[in-house]
Amino acid sequence: MADLEKITVTIKNYDVQAQGDLDALYSRVRLEDEKGETFYFKQVVVPKYLKIHGAMATETPRTWYFKRISKKTIVVLAFENKAGKVEYDLDDLRLIARSTILKGVVFSLGSIPAAIIAATATFGLGLVIMPMGLWYGYRNIFKLPAMLSRKTLLNDFAQHGIKVR
Repeated sequence: MADLEKITVTIKNYDVQAQGDLDALYSRVRLEDEKGETFYFKQVVVPKYLKIHGAMATETPRTWYFKRISKKTIVVLAFENKAGKVEYDLDDLRLIARSTILKGVVFSLGSIPAAIIAATATFGLGLVIMPMGLWYGYRNIFKLPAMLSRKTLLNDFAQHGIKVR
């Protein structure tokens, strides 16, 4: 399971890929760390509560607490504002975790007919789609909700010295 990481960054620029009721997905997020080194995250998921409170403010140093869900994709779980207070919302994260379960069911069930249709058109080669869809479904049904569960997050926050009320 992914560990909670802490990093102080300054956001230089980003592209908004998608916005929903619960969260926003940013792509090509260019960041600069405390040492002045520039690096990128391919995708960053930020809950709406954190976005409203300034987690994605550009040209301002922010301390993010995040988990990696893949090599270049992260979910920002909390951030430290200018006053030193850590902002987080566990209810939004609970809803995001529940929505990943629905996505996993759709991936799993949708991969079977998609593979059959693609296999018909490509003389059997399209059956490769089925294991990929089932793997993404498994990941979204079991791994991501476990990573974003309240119990896991409380333990991770406690390790970083964040007290959750």
